[in-house]
Amino acid sequence: MEKLRIVFVAMVAFLLVLEGVHGICNVSNDGLMECKPCIQNDNPTDGPTTACCAALQNADFKCLCKYKDSYMLKTMDINSTRAMELPQLCNIPNAPVSCKSGKRGTPIN
Repeated sequence: MEKLRIVFVAMVAFLLVLEGVHGICNVSNDGLMECKPCIQNDNPTDGPTTACCAALQNADFKCLCKYKDSYMLKTMDINSTRAMELPQLCNIPNAPVSCKSGKRGTPIN
């Protein structure tokens, strides 16, 4: 029963993102969707688009680190290792190079 509840919550969260209800960690839903093709597990693109990089310019990386090991990412077919490479690929100054492990990870510069 607990697994079913987790799957349901993840699906609702994913649908909210697709519907554009809100963004996360100072990244709009449109920005998140711009970045998805290069960080998905199945057939990722070679790199982030200009729109993806623009969306990450004001991202709250400390907040994003909290989602690094999230089950929701796996449900959405997001590769967290590729996602962690985006700040460097987008040449975002002072962006963290990694997050500590765990749900409450924080950026490490």
